[in-house]
Amino acid sequence: MPTDLHVRMRLVSPTVGVLSLVLVTLIWGSTFVVVKEALDTIPVSLLLAVRFTLATLMLSWAKWDKRALVPALILGLLSFAGFATQTAGLAITSASNTAFITGLSVILTPIVAKLWLKHDLPARVFLAGFVALAGLALMTLRDGVEAINGGDILVLSTALAYAFYIVYLGEVAGKVRGTSLALMQHLPMTALAWLWAAPQVGKLATVPPLTYLAILYLAVVATALVSVVQIYAQRVVPAHLAALIFVLEPAFAAGFAAVLLGERLGPLGWLGGALMLFAMVIAELRWPVSPRPGRGGDLRTARRGR
Repeated sequence: MPTDLHVRMRLVSPTVGVLSLVLVTLIWGSTFVVVKEALDTIPVSLLLAVRFTLATLMLSWAKWDKRALVPALILGLLSFAGFATQTAGLAITSASNTAFITGLSVILTPIVAKLWLKHDLPARVFLAGFVALAGLALMTLRDGVEAINGGDILVLSTALAYAFYIVYLGEVAGKVRGTSLALMQHLPMTALAWLWAAPQVGKLATVPPLTYLAILYLAVVATALVSVVQIYAQRVVPAHLAALIFVLEPAFAAGFAAVLLGERLGPLGWLGGALMLFAMVIAELRWPVSPRPGRGGDLRTARRGR
């Protein structure tokens, strides 16, 4: 990124920051439908390999930061785990289920921070967890126990992987150049994806052009562009407000799935989704507190890329 553009992005106003995060969240919501449709014509591993490769190329302008080597490796491994389980799960379950279950990372994040880094665990997290569990049960059991599938379980793993990602990103984001971290974490992601995709490389020739256009959107807009916009927008948007904006992601995803895929959650599904959204709000809504010296980055402003 040219220096003058880098400076201008550092000076974005809070209003532009908020609008940028809403746009980012809307784009994230659209990706569930785009991936769901693309998986009809390309294997999960190949989709991720091509997507990560394109995203890496789009971010190649970023400067290399030696301080980011270890953080980028760890974040890349966690991000790959999240993308792989989410995309594989999306091939089995609905886009709406995937979005809402992935959103549980908001509730899991403070729990992971408590167990891993011994951060304080607010009492509201227990209430949020109970409400989210009730919502998850309504959503996944609305058609009976037999309706639960492996995709739902895989996406639960996604939520856990993203929770670890968010916690660790909160610890390291302020210590290295953000754009360098955005680029460098994609290197292990790309390498792992191609290692997974190697046996199926021959299928690339059979992938239709529209699928490649979808992957281009995922890589350029939903991964590379969003990762940079998010980093700079969250520098000027209050932490609690950014977190509440991100809660809109599954709602946007369910809307796209209803309009474009004809998915219907039904009354119990929508009630479950509403409870899960409410749980996310409970987990993120808080009174402002004075920062404690010596603590790591704010988990409320950390967010995984797409």
